[in-house]
Amino acid sequence: MKKVKLNNIAVLVLFITSYIPLFGLLILRQIKQNIEYLNFGYFNQESILLAFRKFGLSGFLFLLAIFGFIGLKFLLTNLEKKRPNGELVKIVEVENKNSETISYISTYIVPFIFQDTNNLFDISSIFIVLVIIFFIYTKSNMIVINPILSITHTLYQIEYNKKGKTKKGLLITKEEYLESEQEVKINLITKNIYYG
Repeated sequence: MKKVKLNNIAVLVLFITSYIPLFGLLILRQIKQNIEYLNFGYFNQESILLAFRKFGLSGFLFLLAIFGFIGLKFLLTNLEKKRPNGELVKIVEVENKNSETISYISTYIVPFIFQDTNNLFDISSIFIVLVIIFFIYTKSNMIVINPILSITHTLYQIEYNKKGKTKKGLLITKEEYLESEQEVKINLITKNIYYG
């Protein structure tokens, strides 16, 4: 089976998109905390510095979210183009893993919602924890547990037959219903993670 390898940008895109719900909530929180500064005060050095201090995090997170969405669109388009060239396998066992997304949200997103977005220490601590999670995320199969990806795709734990041998892996697919004994074309994208 030919491997469709994810490059570092694709991994970063998957990580960023998994945190877009958090980014949206932090942006809304910062706007709510600084609503009195949300007016036009002409373009001068003082107003630009004030806007950066009060809404810089929101601007940065918004740009990051846009990068994530565009990158995810390119990634999924690329994976979809390669899908017909995948290896045909027969599913032996299948288990829907989309429920993992809810655990992901409650564990990795909800704790950050209550941080003060005007406090440099709180913002720094969020980014430090996100960097640590990123390194763990890239070394594990958590890369496919993504709330944004779960909107359009389904994640399955599969056991399949390939040339008489039974193998296991995670499958990302547009198929909403996958059943045992069904044949699907899959492409290996990283260790034990497939797209089909």
